[in-house]
Amino acid sequence: MTGTSSAVPPPLRVIVIDDDEIDRMAARRILEQLPLRVSIEEFESGETGLARLLAGDVDCVLLDYSLPGFDGFEVLARLDAAQIDVPVIMMTGIDGDEQLIVEALRNGAYDYLSKSRLQVATLWSKIRAVRRLHGARSQIRAAQTKLHSTIAQLRQAVAARDSVLAVVSHDLRGPLNNIQLSLGLLEADDPAARRMAIDSIERAVSRSNRLISDLLDVSQFESGGFELQLASIDARALVHSAVSEVAALAGQTRNELLVEIDEALAPVHGDRERLLQVLDNLLRNALKYGPNASELRVRVRVCSDDPRHAEFSVSDRGPGIDERDRGQVFERFWQADSRAKSSGSGLGLAIAKSIVEAHGGQIGVDQAIEGGARFYFTLPFVHAAKLEPPHA
Repeated sequence: MTGTSSAVPPPLRVIVIDDDEIDRMAARRILEQLPLRVSIEEFESGETGLARLLAGDVDCVLLDYSLPGFDGFEVLARLDAAQIDVPVIMMTGIDGDEQLIVEALRNGAYDYLSKSRLQVATLWSKIRAVRRLHGARSQIRAAQTKLHSTIAQLRQAVAARDSVLAVVSHDLRGPLNNIQLSLGLLEADDPAARRMAIDSIERAVSRSNRLISDLLDVSQFESGGFELQLASIDARALVHSAVSEVAALAGQTRNELLVEIDEALAPVHGDRERLLQVLDNLLRNALKYGPNASELRVRVRVCSDDPRHAEFSVSDRGPGIDERDRGQVFERFWQADSRAKSSGSGLGLAIAKSIVEAHGGQIGVDQAIEGGARFYFTLPFVHAAKLEPPHA
């Protein structure tokens, strides 16, 4: 023979706080006649009752107004201070005191009941009403929390949009002005002046392209359209490719690029073009903020904290980054005063962070041994990489 059984609902958990034993017994007798199971706990003072309420797991409270120590209003005030919302029915032996009723409701009580009217039907009606009200309040609070979160996200999005527009209007204006000025020099008879104009236009176009590329990357990250083309990558070849890309720039500033790569380093798992973008950004930052005619060090080794990952680092001998600012370095548009030597979109490090984290790695900055800043990031070795890589 088969049958169905339904789970027994938990009892209604009611706390009775009253210094009068006879009144507590009367409340218990009425509660035990309600048409459902009831778990009843009794307390004879505001202090002991409050301690129980602060522990939680209460469905309803019958709270006497007049208590030794501190009264029912004080209990309500302390519940409010602790941000605990529980349906409280204020009880009093004073019948028909409208001022007391108003004050009780104003202080947080859900309802009010005179002890002289304590009957099964009346109390059951009150309990059902305050529990419905409590449920409605909880839903309203949840909706308000969600609304506040949505508003905060919208404000953040608007701020990000305004920042992007500010960058576009400011950083593109400079290259465009240079192009406009240089166009006039193209008509000059002096070949050197024309060559200078062409060089200036090329630099302006390159800078504009880099800014637009950064903005497109940010848009991809935000829209979820960013995908990695993962493969096995030789770390040595990756670093040498990145270094060769900035070799000419390093030559202009007479900087020496030193590369140190551990022998027999296993292949890493990643998107080659995106990782070149990360290294290119870190190398250009080091050249931008480090002093001329100094050494820049690029190192790749097995991560000391996790041998399943390789650690790439780029160190310069510039002013470094204050320890208080290091948590903000990878935020969009961030730039410390000490590293404001040259302009930029302010997006490169934020993009680098998104790329590294999409690979399942970590990125950070600390103080280089030689002084200056050391930017580093980790990548999983091929044998340690997950089959399904994380996406930005």
